[in-house]
Amino acid sequence: MFKLTISDDSYSTALNARAEDILDKYVKDLEQAGSGEAFKNVLYGVRVLVEGRNRFLNDLAEVLANEENDTKFTVRVHRPDLVEEVIKTLKDSDYPRCKREPGTNDISVVISHKTDQQLEDMANDVRRMEKSALGSASKLKLDTLQRIKAAIDKEYIEPKDAFYARNQIEQTSSEINEFIKVLSIKKRYKFLAENLELDDPEEKRLFGEIHKPQYRAYFR
Repeated sequence: MFKLTISDDSYSTALNARAEDILDKYVKDLEQAGSGEAFKNVLYGVRVLVEGRNRFLNDLAEVLANEENDTKFTVRVHRPDLVEEVIKTLKDSDYPRCKREPGTNDISVVISHKTDQQLEDMANDVRRMEKSALGSASKLKLDTLQRIKAAIDKEYIEPKDAFYARNQIEQTSSEINEFIKVLSIKKRYKFLAENLELDDPEEKRLFGEIHKPQYRAYFR
């Protein structure tokens, strides 16, 4: 995925291949942010009284994403007597356009307008995804450097080759981190536009990267 300009040793090549898996998952997660998948937690933490017992509503109903339309999702209620309670919960959670599908316990929800708070929550979700991806990338770098150290100790690799391998790993890891951060900024900017706050000097620098060719195809 990233060019190995310093060394194409087996350690650098392996890191590059494993990084591709991390970044593929990261991109897929970012693509889901703001889609129907992002609303699956709308019922989490809500409690209802059922037959004298305090129950979590998400144990009694589930949110189904609409894979073809990111402005709709469905709530399937497992108990017909709770349908009205779920509709009330949705309306209280800024989803006023929801209705029961005739003859079913399904509730169709149209996301007509995302509130500022919902957009902020989505941007925060992207932040969490960024942190997780950076953590995975950091662990990958550390594991690779430890493998090189062990190889030096066992004389499986020459110190000169290890030197170049380490430099390549440092360079690739820096490129991976930048890729992760730029995509995070681009996705958050899509949600918040001019309300996106970039207090960190590095983020302000990376904001200028989001329109470059290598990032242009993401999150159009």
